[in-house]
Amino acid sequence: MSLFNRKKPAKGESILSADDGESGSPRRGKSNPLVELGQQPNTPPAVFGKADAKFGEIYGSAKVEAARWFIGAMLALLLAIVAVSSVAMILPLKEVRPWVVEINPATGIVNRPVQVERIDPNLSVVKAELARWVEAVYTIDPLRSSELLRWANSRSADKAVGQFTEFRGRERIFERIRNEPEMVREVKVTAVDATQRGTAFIFLTVTERVGSQVPSADKIKRYRVTLNYRLTPATQEAELLANPLGILVTFFSDAEERAL
Repeated sequence: MSLFNRKKPAKGESILSADDGESGSPRRGKSNPLVELGQQPNTPPAVFGKADAKFGEIYGSAKVEAARWFIGAMLALLLAIVAVSSVAMILPLKEVRPWVVEINPATGIVNRPVQVERIDPNLSVVKAELARWVEAVYTIDPLRSSELLRWANSRSADKAVGQFTEFRGRERIFERIRNEPEMVREVKVTAVDATQRGTAFIFLTVTERVGSQVPSADKIKRYRVTLNYRLTPATQEAELLANPLGILVTFFSDAEERAL
């Protein structure tokens, strides 16, 4: 069959199939140019009979594979987010719980261990404890001042230790007790503002009396005290019994309120 008198191939049939099987092998010793064209390395897929399938296999499968990997990546990302959220909810994985173990130095007997639990007191308890600390600091009483100052000093920490020392030197508490044995300074806390956690403002009135005399107006003073505090759980049994709430004053300052 001549190349110029070929039967038009049907739809989906390649040019090679239109030769009625003559293109598959040389005819009468002559080579078929279409066969030689199909054997070239740069022959386009359209020359073959299954060009659509070849195109779909080459390009379509790559698109499908990319879509599959994208869906897999999205699922993996979702699982990673869920895993990280779960770990964040259960953190911290370790919790330190102190125990107090008392050992008798004479007999070597170990007492029963006691776990130290953290106590988070409510606002009313904190206000009452801070008011008690201020009363112990400002009170002057020949019979109770030594004990009160020792108690207040045991509940001071950080900057409050030095500030408390300066306060005692400024007020000359023991010097006044020695020079005025009948003088007593009474303290009345009028208000405690502890709405901001860690800081408290305490308002008090102090009245100095000598014997049974009625105090004059200049012996009645009003102060505003600023305290910073923290809650520290005790690690020793003695500390636990002495300060079960673990309240420590870390900053202390006062200012006298004068009438305008």
